[in-house]
Amino acid sequence: MLNDSSKLEQPSTDTLNKTPDGYFQCGFCKRHYNRADHLIRHVRSHTREKPYVCEICDKGFARPDLLKRHAAGHTHDRDRKRKRNSSVSKQSRVSQACKACASSKLKCDEDKPCRRCRERHIACDWQDLLPQVSPEPHQDDFLETPGRENLPSKQIISPTVVLSTMSSPLEFPSASALMTPGTTLQDPNPSEVEDMCSQPNSIDNGVSPNDHESGIFSIDGTFFPNFIPDSLIPSLARYSDSDLPGTVSDYAQYGALDNFHFDLTLTDGDFSLIDSYNSQAVFPSVPDNHMDYRYGMDSGVGIGAAAYHRSSLSAYQPAREDHAFDDHENLSVPEVINSPQNNLSFRDTAICERLSPSSRDLILSLILEVSREATLSRIMKSFPGTELLDSLVQQYFQHQNNTVESFIHTPTFRTNSEDPGALAVIAAAGAVRSSNPTIRKLGYALNEGVRMHLPTKYERDNTFIRDLRTSQTYALTIDIGIWSGNRRKTEIAESFSQPLITMLRRALRFRRSIYSNIIPLAEDAGHDLELKWRTWVDQESFKRLVYYIFLHDAQTAMALNVNPVISYADMELPLPASRHLWDAKSAKEWKSIFRSTVTAAERLPSLADLLRDMSQLTIFQDYIDTQFAASILVHGLSALVNEYHRLKFISTSGSKHWHALVTNSRQQELDQALQHFRMVCSELKSKCSPETVMIGEVVSMLLYMSLEELQLFAGKEDKMEARRVYDSALEWIASSDSRQAVCHAGQIIRAARSMPASSLVGFLAIGVYYASLAFWSYGVVSSANAARVIRGLEAQPPSNGTVVLLDGEKGVEVLKFVTLNSGLPALHGPEGPVYLHDPAAIMRLAQATFHAETLETRPALVQMLSQLMGDLGNCVHGGE
Repeated sequence: MLNDSSKLEQPSTDTLNKTPDGYFQCGFCKRHYNRADHLIRHVRSHTREKPYVCEICDKGFARPDLLKRHAAGHTHDRDRKRKRNSSVSKQSRVSQACKACASSKLKCDEDKPCRRCRERHIACDWQDLLPQVSPEPHQDDFLETPGRENLPSKQIISPTVVLSTMSSPLEFPSASALMTPGTTLQDPNPSEVEDMCSQPNSIDNGVSPNDHESGIFSIDGTFFPNFIPDSLIPSLARYSDSDLPGTVSDYAQYGALDNFHFDLTLTDGDFSLIDSYNSQAVFPSVPDNHMDYRYGMDSGVGIGAAAYHRSSLSAYQPAREDHAFDDHENLSVPEVINSPQNNLSFRDTAICERLSPSSRDLILSLILEVSREATLSRIMKSFPGTELLDSLVQQYFQHQNNTVESFIHTPTFRTNSEDPGALAVIAAAGAVRSSNPTIRKLGYALNEGVRMHLPTKYERDNTFIRDLRTSQTYALTIDIGIWSGNRRKTEIAESFSQPLITMLRRALRFRRSIYSNIIPLAEDAGHDLELKWRTWVDQESFKRLVYYIFLHDAQTAMALNVNPVISYADMELPLPASRHLWDAKSAKEWKSIFRSTVTAAERLPSLADLLRDMSQLTIFQDYIDTQFAASILVHGLSALVNEYHRLKFISTSGSKHWHALVTNSRQQELDQALQHFRMVCSELKSKCSPETVMIGEVVSMLLYMSLEELQLFAGKEDKMEARRVYDSALEWIASSDSRQAVCHAGQIIRAARSMPASSLVGFLAIGVYYASLAFWSYGVVSSANAARVIRGLEAQPPSNGTVVLLDGEKGVEVLKFVTLNSGLPALHGPEGPVYLHDPAAIMRLAQATFHAETLETRPALVQMLSQLMGDLGNCVHGGE
């Protein structure tokens, strides 16, 4: 009986050599089996399916024989309580014996201290014991079976055991091939990886000395590089030969041979399971050459957890001392900065009217209204002077005139006629872009005061809900908070964005009907022309404000990995008019430009129109702001990519209603749309800005990588979440998606290098970080998956393969790398190529994009991202 049973469980020699000679093949890993029931058990190790449920305690099992043994241990109470009786049957084994009983090889009790220790008046110590490798609780004791001695001496039948991490290096039996029946054993720690013991493993005993020097091997043969901390690899079993049972009789005490009583009856569901998994796998299959490493459950997972915990990308944990008045001490500016002589560098005026002392006093009055009484005296004594505030306002408008998404009309802005809240937030927007840390802190303090003032203003007079300047003030307040690099400010800004969007939507500012065609006639002059121009400016300002908020919302969604609040389908308002019309400094200049470019009352397209037909961008390029429109279009495409990932999320993991073919087809459509976008941009009369090009590459990169899973793998939340997504990371590396992603990441670095360092702020800085995360994940996972670590790569490049420079021109080598995985991916470095398989060097190179020599003068978000990238690179070499 035993010999027959062992034949049922032991894989054939051909199976161990991976020769596909069986009749039944697994749709996941392509293993072959001669019997259908063997395949069914194997498939359930992939799907984690446990169809056999105990009627008493509802515990699930993968096989009926395990359920029968489990049920035999239950006391047959008629009420069938879920809780087991503490008294264990004499025929069952206890879950853990104490040290005294174990050393005497006597039966212990389930209750501790046990009866034997109490009678002998000795200490009953059981907590320090290693987790017992035992069958399911309440199993029958192992019974001697005739014929057991006839087993071949070169084969050891062992249960698949999940052991806790030990400090000694793992040694493998030198002369025995370990064959593992699919026994389900008691998990020593339920919080660790579930059901790993049900996966079949095959172990290669040929471990070279070099492999032992560069890393360690898990019990399933997976290589773990030295830089991965031992604490992250609970699946490693570092036992030596002396720790492993040496004979079949040694395994008897573990109940390993109890599994040889099988119920081999196949149901209709079992046969349908074979058909479905032979025809199609739910998950993307991993190539055979990666399968030996696939089962290393913790290679590199979560090693950046500490780095994320220190960064502002981690979740905000409110403290009692956190409040809105924290920044008020920064409203007091040192005299050396407040001096008029130190603000001469801002004398280049973007607006004609300078800030007056009375306007400065109105700003101070607004701040004092929302300040605590204890700080009033200090704020009044050291509040910024007129010259400093004026220079900050001028600095903002200089910046806006050089950006694509200008939405506050500079020629009609009258400084001393504006609302003090608008002046304060514009000064804050100029201050946060300063290279002086003190002035940046002043900017955030001013912004906090305006944020606290706005609700009172709206409640005092509800007509401000439809006011243009108040809405612009609100938009700037949110923008400053989101990109502040401060967790509290970012969370507040994200939560406060919804009311502004709601107010604009309820005012029909997303609809075309509210925008009329305003065309200057030849006879228009004087007051009538001025009135028509200002009406056009107000209407155009609302259009630009709505699209500015749409861009901001799309960037926030990509930065925080959330759904955008505004749908691209809602954007039915016309695109912004020509930039030349927007920049006209007077009504006469506006009329002249309008009549020379616009020949008829053209119906300008909306974002929804561009998404239907991108060629309209070139058709209407003389009538619309092409730079702004191109940026709007690529942000609309980012919303489609976001939708794709949401659909992909529910169409995997064995979805019953959504087919993977739909998501694959959608990915191809989006890739073609992004390629079409680049082609349309190349046909424009004015070249697309580097910012738009870079954001286009970010969107293309995000199409081919799950930002959520890669950040979880790196350790953004905790190690358990990192382990959960490890399989997805392996599948990503094995597919062409990973190579597509790092190719676009290389183009992001290329675009960032072409921009001045002062431009790499806000979402553009986030884009550089995402590119570095793609490089880092590719390097860490592929190194662990390929069972090797490349050290000293800067001085000793790999000796074989063509170097593929991802941050250069896209050529044949890049195409071969993406499609055939041919070549060695690298970036241009100061002293030669820097290879992606050296994550630490790659992260240092990506850091250099931020110009680290002037990092202390950069905004807090840029400093935080640079520090995070450096920490992720350092944690790779942390174990060396």
